[in-house]
Amino acid sequence: MTTTLNIAEQLAAITGPQFVQQHEDIITVSPANTQQVSEILRYANENGLTVTPTGGNTKQSWGNPVPTNIRLELTRLNRVLEHPWQDLTCTVQSGCTWQHLQQALAKHGQFVALDPLWPERATVGGILATNDSGAIRHRYGSLRDLVIGMTLVLADGTIARTGGKVVKNVAGYDLSKLLTGSFGTLAVITEATFRLHPLPQHAQTFTVSAPQAAQLAPLMATIRASHLLTQALQLRGDVNGFYLDIQLNAHPEAKQSEILQKMTEAAGLKLESVSDDMWLARERVFDDPEAHILKVTTYPSEVAAVAGEVANLGGQSVAQALGIMYTSFPNVLNDLSHLAGNIYARTKVGSVSVIRTTVSRVPDLSPPWDKREPISVMRAVKHQFDPNRTLNPGRFLGGI
Repeated sequence: MTTTLNIAEQLAAITGPQFVQQHEDIITVSPANTQQVSEILRYANENGLTVTPTGGNTKQSWGNPVPTNIRLELTRLNRVLEHPWQDLTCTVQSGCTWQHLQQALAKHGQFVALDPLWPERATVGGILATNDSGAIRHRYGSLRDLVIGMTLVLADGTIARTGGKVVKNVAGYDLSKLLTGSFGTLAVITEATFRLHPLPQHAQTFTVSAPQAAQLAPLMATIRASHLLTQALQLRGDVNGFYLDIQLNAHPEAKQSEILQKMTEAAGLKLESVSDDMWLARERVFDDPEAHILKVTTYPSEVAAVAGEVANLGGQSVAQALGIMYTSFPNVLNDLSHLAGNIYARTKVGSVSVIRTTVSRVPDLSPPWDKREPISVMRAVKHQFDPNRTLNPGRFLGGI
């Protein structure tokens, strides 16, 4: 029988005893490199132990809570390994905080074009595992578009590398896209290679307000269809009113702010130049630790309608104009099925996911998962990567 003390002793032999801590029945271990991660996973997999990878612990409450034997703390893997700035790429370890990475890249006027939550604490690995992205996705695309390679460790300890270190690389299966958003259920990411972009030089932020989200929908559609160099487009609000935040990144001589001004006036609204603080609005959705947090996806054309429904139900929302929305509802509104069902009906074949809740059992929010073909495929992928269910079993959708 493998006892907690025996587990701690085996892990200490891999990393050194100073990097192993025991708290009740959970062992926390901090490996120094990919090889140590491999040895830890191999030991856990062979002994029927479950492993939860962790970084900055900013999103450990996302997804289903799972029991674990070993917490694999990756914060010692915290270096920017390569930055060939002429090639517009970089390779970084997964325990590096997003803020540290961006500060290193900024020395050459570059950045990974992503604005995740809590960048001062969130790590590269955690951001990849949860597929976190903010409003500048409007200009630069999703996280899956930005990651071009990974080093990962499978549940049995196998070290694998996918993608490459150059932007144009199409060899083999694109496992980087599969691992992004997998919530640590398929493999442990230890390194990632990103494509980079030049830092914005002429960013300007504006806001347009209206009592109802529907009043901002035509302007939002006009901006999306225009030739404006829009870097970010965000709709936020609640029952007290709504705001459309716009960030342009164009040289002043292009006079794009004047074009935006005319668009706004044509819609019967008023454009205001403001600071960049409103781009932190998505973080404020999570301020109430007792609130229900839902992630909603919908068509871009339905963003305002869904945001209006959220407000009618007593919640607040922050949405990317592309159709990704984070919503918060006070805990007093404890009928989660009712809330999610109403929102789902307005998405017009979108999705509703429970990111965080205080209720003991998360309800099924749509038709039975077992009858949905995508879930069957996802379970097959989980079994192929992790047949012994070593990594975060049950954290993902459908108990995966």
